[in-house]
Amino acid sequence: LHSFPTRRSSRSKQWYQRRVRGDKMILLNDPDRVKKDGELAFVSALWFWMTPQSPKPSCHDALVGNWVPTEKDLKCGRKPGFGVTINIVNGGVECNHKPMKSKTFHRVETYKLFCKKLGTTPGANLNCETQQQFAAFCG
Repeated sequence: LHSFPTRRSSRSKQWYQRRVRGDKMILLNDPDRVKKDGELAFVSALWFWMTPQSPKPSCHDALVGNWVPTEKDLKCGRKPGFGVTINIVNGGVECNHKPMKSKTFHRVETYKLFCKKLGTTPGANLNCETQQQFAAFCG
């Protein structure tokens, strides 16, 4: 759904190096290594999905309802659900666009298809077309 392995922040790369490989400079000097190393891609994607990066919640918490939006989040249109995971990963590019961008529409449709195949419901707040990105001032 999201291309996590190629969207690693330097902070997640440093975490992986300290926790798994011991040398934080390896990925900072060779970020394409994430694309080449399946284990590295999987571990960094899992870390990104599960770890909040202030002011953003983790994608996991936003999707399963553990994240409670602040007053500012609500003013910015951010509510728990799949849409806010799009915002967390790629908000500056995909969110706050009416009509919804084509790639965002297809991302939501793919998510709904996976939910159907897994026998679950997609929940509410599936897109981010009315959400400001997390760095935005809303008020």
